[in-house]
Amino acid sequence: MATKISKHRLHIFIAMFTLISFMLGCNEFMVVGNLTLIADTYNESLSQISGLVSVFAWTFAIMTPILAIFTNKIHKYYLLITLLVIFLFGTILSSIAPSYNWLLISRILTGSVAGMLESLLSVIAFQTIADPKQRSMAIAYIYTGYSIASVVGIPLGTIIANHLRWQDAFIMVAIITFIATIIALRVIPRNLPGGSGSYKNQLILLTDKKIWLGMFFVICAAGSFYGYYTYIRPLIRQTLHFSAGQLSFLLVIIGLIDIFGSQISGKIAAGNGLRTLRPIYLLDLVIFAAFSTMMQNQWTGIFTLFLLTFMMVLFDSPIQVFFLNQATEKYPSAINLASTLNAVFYNVGIALASMTGGFMLKSADLSNLGWNSFGYSLVATVLIFLLSRRTSK
Repeated sequence: MATKISKHRLHIFIAMFTLISFMLGCNEFMVVGNLTLIADTYNESLSQISGLVSVFAWTFAIMTPILAIFTNKIHKYYLLITLLVIFLFGTILSSIAPSYNWLLISRILTGSVAGMLESLLSVIAFQTIADPKQRSMAIAYIYTGYSIASVVGIPLGTIIANHLRWQDAFIMVAIITFIATIIALRVIPRNLPGGSGSYKNQLILLTDKKIWLGMFFVICAAGSFYGYYTYIRPLIRQTLHFSAGQLSFLLVIIGLIDIFGSQISGKIAAGNGLRTLRPIYLLDLVIFAAFSTMMQNQWTGIFTLFLLTFMMVLFDSPIQVFFLNQATEKYPSAINLASTLNAVFYNVGIALASMTGGFMLKSADLSNLGWNSFGYSLVATVLIFLLSRRTSK
């Protein structure tokens, strides 16, 4: 059961959550930076190898809710350790895969448990930490781990691949996973029972109108971010005309802003998070409407990208806390399923926004991507007002 824990124990939990989410982020995105090297290793085309990215994403999106439903009754301690071991095995397989097909299998294996691992951390935080502020900050660090992976882990993996082998980058992740598993064995309480109730009792969560509002909000919030962020590199290089060396530096700054935003997201979630997001999304609309104008100047353009990066990650912790609160109060049997909704529908939003952005670029230039994001942000703004009004009743 959730109890008020000491700051020392909270810091241990936060370190473990951050480490696990960091390794998940490294494993998921590290392939992107090493596609050419992987293609050369297996004598495959770059287009063929790029399937590793989409296969992981689709496996993540499909398997996460399925696993949440079918593992609901399993003891949380043993479930987390089992998933970590599977993830470790899949990562090791990635590092020794003798062929492209074996590497593909390893990506399917890790993708199938990565989403459930991320979601399970949120459930464990809810079940072990009673204080809402401590709980929100713990959840925020789950997202911070992903941000750190984008700033430190992915470039580090690329450096390892360039100087040693790309397989050694996966060995790095395997070592981190092994360490995280040992820490989890020592830190996670063993008195966290599995859920109760039938599959029907879990799926009843999806009959809640507020849950649906939350899911559509996540799709549109992610879409408003990735409506332009999918093309962040060409925006910086081709539209704002920064050099290749400046690009690397600016991407690090964007990653650091992402980390800072994740921390602020936790503070927002500790208060009346959904209501706090309302003025933020109104401001987003103004910025996206002015996006093409701001991109006409190098410095106003990069400032706009910095500001949007900060603002667009603020919804992560509040919406995750919302899903878990709804499940805890009304559908306790479905807390595993509730914990997966943010991750799953975030990926749906990324896929949709990337697709519509691609269609837009067939007839417009990169500076007009703000209108792609504006459409998603407009719907997200309406949804956050509806959602905050209904949750305050």
